[in-house]
Amino acid sequence: MQRKLTRSHSQAKADKGTSTKVWAGRFTSGPAELMEKFSRSIDIDGRLWREDIRVNQAWATALRAAGILSAAEEKRIQNGLQRIAEEFRANRFRFRPQDEDIHVAIERRLTELSGDAGAKIHTGRSRNDQVARCMLA
Repeated sequence: MQRKLTRSHSQAKADKGTSTKVWAGRFTSGPAELMEKFSRSIDIDGRLWREDIRVNQAWATALRAAGILSAAEEKRIQNGLQRIAEEFRANRFRFRPQDEDIHVAIERRLTELSGDAGAKIHTGRSRNDQVARCMLA
């Protein structure tokens, strides 16, 4: 049995061309540019790309087992994650200014590669869950 999910808030915002920031759903305007630069952690947590990809691979398998992803969606996600890993290994992964941290960067790229299936990878977990799991991976 596959469960029907609606698009995430960030995906809906992306479709409208508005902010896709993790916190964007509750605020009508963004922080000062200085604060965005201050809170951006890519320079520090960018080295966690291997761990984040492994966590996402396991999470996609769990979402499939729970009936949230179809077999085809899980395959697209796993293939996308493999391609992202290859991009990192070849030093070809490109961060974008809106990538607040490694988790957002990988989720963004996964959605670019895997479409709607990639956007489902965040289902059922918070950013804090991802950070904690990467520390244990």
